[in-house]
Amino acid sequence: MTAEPITTATNFLAFLGLVSTLLIVWRQNWAGRRRLFVVQSLLLAALATTIAAYGHRAELFLVAAIVVLLKAWLIPRILGRMAAGTPPRPVAPGRSAGLSLLAAGSLIVAAYVIMFPVTTVSDLPTVGGIPLTFAMALIGLFVTVTGRDVLGHILGFLMFENGIFGLALLATYGLPGIVEAGVFLDLLVIVLIMEGVVLRIRREHDSIAVDRLRELRG
Repeated sequence: MTAEPITTATNFLAFLGLVSTLLIVWRQNWAGRRRLFVVQSLLLAALATTIAAYGHRAELFLVAAIVVLLKAWLIPRILGRMAAGTPPRPVAPGRSAGLSLLAAGSLIVAAYVIMFPVTTVSDLPTVGGIPLTFAMALIGLFVTVTGRDVLGHILGFLMFENGIFGLALLATYGLPGIVEAGVFLDLLVIVLIMEGVVLRIRREHDSIAVDRLRELRG
């Protein structure tokens, strides 16, 4: 079996994952961002399924199923509970997603520059998608740092983890299933802890906006 079909498929899925990441950066609405995170997670599940099919890695089918269950269903429900009761935050006059998209574009260029030595020496059929998933991780880290509220920070962390997951799949041609299971369990525990923290912050301060919390700190 030639490497061309899997190369085309993985590159296309990694590209769509990066597009969904950029759309998350562009969207200002929380509900829309959460739906895009579900789309991003489903694309990563499809990526794992593709590698499982072409690479004859049966355990990755289970990994893909766990991604769908955990990241496309359970975690979005937890995020919904976190956001329950939080009023929509209006976009400040003059505020635009343009600068954030420009920063994200710069991170894509940086990802290609950083990963250039890897892409030139690796003979893996999935190597073409490595810079794309690495860019997803960098953009997720950017969203984590620049989030306007606690929910934004959490979403950025989840995007970062998605990017790392995609990068690991492509760079290793599929991680062992037991490793992925451990990572997913850790991620679920972290998200549940974050939910408790967010609910406590809301009860004590009646806000989860970062600037409001800074004002309370003085």
